[in-house]
Amino acid sequence: MRFDEVELQGVEVVESSSRPAAESAPLVDSKTRRLVSSLLALLTDLSLFAALSLALFPLMPQPWGWRELTALGGFVLMLSYYYFVGAWMLWGKTIGGAIFDGRVEARTLRAASLRWSTIVAGVAIAAVIALALTR
Repeated sequence: MRFDEVELQGVEVVESSSRPAAESAPLVDSKTRRLVSSLLALLTDLSLFAALSLALFPLMPQPWGWRELTALGGFVLMLSYYYFVGAWMLWGKTIGGAIFDGRVEARTLRAASLRWSTIVAGVAIAAVIALALTR
């Protein structure tokens, strides 16, 4: 029997209403949940650009130097601008936002560009701090 021929049986779920109030309270508040969801969506979107960079890396001329790395970084940065700003303006979310159910209210070019530049600055600061800690 193939996996697509298997018929699944339904199971009835019965919830007990006799739980204590402290046990039924959420463990994480909605603000923390939104922050974690936004960070996971950002990491998902950034992983797309990391994968793109790794896929383009073998196409670079050998031996590569700072010019080639700068050109690749500039290309990925430019593409990230069009990806983030375009997705926010058209749909209000990126692929990561669609996965983690996040919406962005940056529906104008100015608001979306400001949001993108904030993300780029934050990632650059995090990268500088990470490099400083590894030395």
